[in-house]
Amino acid sequence: MKHTLIPILLSKKKWHLWLIAVILAIALTLPTVATMQFLLEGKVTTNYLITGFVSAVLAASIVSGLLIYLLKTLHQLHQHNEHLNAIIDVCPVPIAVFKDTGQLIRLNPQFTKSFGYTHEDITTISDWWLKAYPEEHYRASVIASWNNHLNDCAINQSSFVPLDLKIHCKNQAVKSIIATTTPLDKGVSGSQLLVLFDVSEKANLFDALTESRNILQSIIETIPMRIFWKDKNSRYIGCNSNFARDAGFNNVNEIIGKYDDDLAWQVRADYYRAIDLEVMQLGVPKASYEELEKTADGHEMILKSSKIPLRQNSGEVIGVLGIYEDITQIKKSEAEQIINRERLNFALKGANDGLWDWNLDTNEVYYSPRWKSMLGYRDDELGNTLDTWSSLVDPKDSAATLVHAQSYINGDRASFETEFRMKHKDGHWVDILSRAKLALDVNGVVLKPQRLIGTHVDISHLKSVESELRKKEGYQRALLDNFPFMVWLKDLESRFLSVNKVHANNFGENNPESLVGKTDFDYSPIEIAENYRKDDLSVLQTRQPKSVEETYVDTKGNQHWIETFKAPVTDQDGNLLGTVGFARDISDRKKIETELQIAATAFESQEGMIVTDAYSNILKINHSFTRITGFTADEAVGKKMNLLRSGVHDAAFYKEMWDSIQSQGSWQGEIWNKRKCGEIYPEWLTITAVKNRDNIVTHYVGTMIDITARKSIEERVHHLAHYDPLTDLPNRTLLTDRLHQALAQVRREKAKLALMFLDLDKFKPVNDLLGHDIGDLLLQAVAERLTTRIKRQTDTVARIGGDEFVIVLSQIESNQDAAMVANEVVSALTQPFLIEQHTIHISCSIGIGIYPLHGSDVVSLMRVADQAMYEAKRAGRGCFRFYTDETTNQSSLDSPTQSP
Repeated sequence: MKHTLIPILLSKKKWHLWLIAVILAIALTLPTVATMQFLLEGKVTTNYLITGFVSAVLAASIVSGLLIYLLKTLHQLHQHNEHLNAIIDVCPVPIAVFKDTGQLIRLNPQFTKSFGYTHEDITTISDWWLKAYPEEHYRASVIASWNNHLNDCAINQSSFVPLDLKIHCKNQAVKSIIATTTPLDKGVSGSQLLVLFDVSEKANLFDALTESRNILQSIIETIPMRIFWKDKNSRYIGCNSNFARDAGFNNVNEIIGKYDDDLAWQVRADYYRAIDLEVMQLGVPKASYEELEKTADGHEMILKSSKIPLRQNSGEVIGVLGIYEDITQIKKSEAEQIINRERLNFALKGANDGLWDWNLDTNEVYYSPRWKSMLGYRDDELGNTLDTWSSLVDPKDSAATLVHAQSYINGDRASFETEFRMKHKDGHWVDILSRAKLALDVNGVVLKPQRLIGTHVDISHLKSVESELRKKEGYQRALLDNFPFMVWLKDLESRFLSVNKVHANNFGENNPESLVGKTDFDYSPIEIAENYRKDDLSVLQTRQPKSVEETYVDTKGNQHWIETFKAPVTDQDGNLLGTVGFARDISDRKKIETELQIAATAFESQEGMIVTDAYSNILKINHSFTRITGFTADEAVGKKMNLLRSGVHDAAFYKEMWDSIQSQGSWQGEIWNKRKCGEIYPEWLTITAVKNRDNIVTHYVGTMIDITARKSIEERVHHLAHYDPLTDLPNRTLLTDRLHQALAQVRREKAKLALMFLDLDKFKPVNDLLGHDIGDLLLQAVAERLTTRIKRQTDTVARIGGDEFVIVLSQIESNQDAAMVANEVVSALTQPFLIEQHTIHISCSIGIGIYPLHGSDVVSLMRVADQAMYEAKRAGRGCFRFYTDETTNQSSLDSPTQSP
């Protein structure tokens, strides 16, 4: 009535309400005034009546004004409440309104949609605590945090600080939410508005990103090189531990936020900043350049560095990634090898010796052009066999020379040095001095196959030297012009004296003579030309060869990696004449080195990796393989892949796997293998066939991931999906599945099946009086007694919700079998329960449906058993009833002796 009267009164005009109030006031006031005067004075006067009339009009006016104001206020409050309810209902986030006393007033549709709970499920905030946070310790911590936040709001007059919580939905799903609340004032004073934001997807994404970042950091930490990354201001935002130690810090977090000015190499901060800017502005990497640096303890080292622009998804450069490695020892070794090699080369050239290289296993002999020219032959005139030497040597010297050589090879002589004569092409004899040594590796071990390498020195008449030199000059010119790399000769002022065609072409000249008399400043940028000049001066001052790897930009603007070698040139008296240089393009080698480094890094990934030959013999494994299987490289290499076979899979499984590899080139799937310790474990295995150019398989590459943890999680999830979390009995889903299977079996065998629907009597008072915790313990005890009575593995005891249980007897001979089991269950549950010093008495009501008598499928059997259960309750509880077709007068079996 209050919802209709107020709009009716508000629809009236104000003067109508005033007139009604005046008429009512006059109708009540004048008779009262007249009666009072008459009783007091025995008469009624006009003045007295007029006074009463005026008072009534004034009073009515005041009362009508207050009434109109009160009606408007009530109407506005009513509209506010309707607007609030409408907003709450359409709000896309879950909202609940509850009183300070804990009573829940309303839930919006989104609340039920998100969490599954209706107002009937949670009528109080206590119900919410129990259902949303079933785990006792977590629930206690949530309630404590909630109350602390509410107290802080009340004390500080501040807003509620949101809480990050995990909520259990009605369907047992767990969601991540942010919860906040605020008090409501107008119309609903003493109430709170609870807002829950579902952030499950963001929380899962954050967890995934965190895991991915941790994996990436672990990979970076395992790389032996130094790695760092900076923002656009060259401020460090991350690095690995190796880099932090070089910078003088023990922890990578100490580097974050610092600049190069703050680190051990502060004197070179501007240089590094310039390179950062160059890489970020050009947007291209600056790869594999070498530089000299000092560590925090003053130690000098040679670094091979690379810097790459960091880009976000849009392509915008947001920083720079740096990688470098210490190549000090490598450079020292390379320098020593180059020096030794060049010393040998220059020694041979200076001595004008002929070189020969005899393969003792094949009898193939390499004769250098100089070796052949000593005897008057061109390079293509003599074959590379021992017969060439035998045909030219003086027969009187041949046998003795071979015996001498064999004696040295056998170790009977410390060296090989002998003289003999060889016939010149024009018929005269040339006296030869021959020296040789067995080829050794860096460790002094004889190489396989054995090679005897030696020189021939022409010790004939000295007059032949001049002629040979002139001839050699022509050969050298032809040789230089046909070299696939750049060659040049400079004087003391770095002017070109001679260059080959490749060098001339790289400078844009067709004729090598065009460069004679010019310098690098005529063809190269000033900065590069100055570096070339400095290298020349260094070689001249130290009189030592110099080798560097550097980048070079050709006339077309293409950048190349080149390896440059420079050495001093002197005359017979040791006077400096200039420098000689060689440069070759090593871009392909650099690319291969990079690819090899990437491949090596990828091989040592978190996944186990294994490489076999075409016959499944293990050739190589990585550390992750050892971590997963327990087998080390010494134990695995050389063995067959069946080293890991567990015996779980049959021959058909492996045949199908290898058929896939042979036909499709790869196979992947789940497989059970055996570790070294004998443990059987699951892994995700991928096998890929590696084929050569002829499409013939040469190797197999396998990658493996240990999925033991994932399988455990899958089994846990499967258990949670099919079993009641409180009693660990099958839930409705698993019950339905087992019932379908049992029905299929009894149909085939033309047998009977009984379905019992059981509901506990007097369970609700236990919850109301002793609390839900005691109720949960009671349900667990009931489940234990039921499983104790139902012992056949083919039968099923399930909890389908609340205090309802279902028992499936998969095969029975007669209805009396079901009656006996039902009677045992009723008797078992009638016995008192002792729960935490509480003695609890309950009973149960059981309804029984029989296949095929009462139903032929899951739905019909569940329905008739449920109806029969209600008949048992109407019969006084603590008993069981079979379903009958007579819905009003159902027959009952109150004892085992009654016929169903």
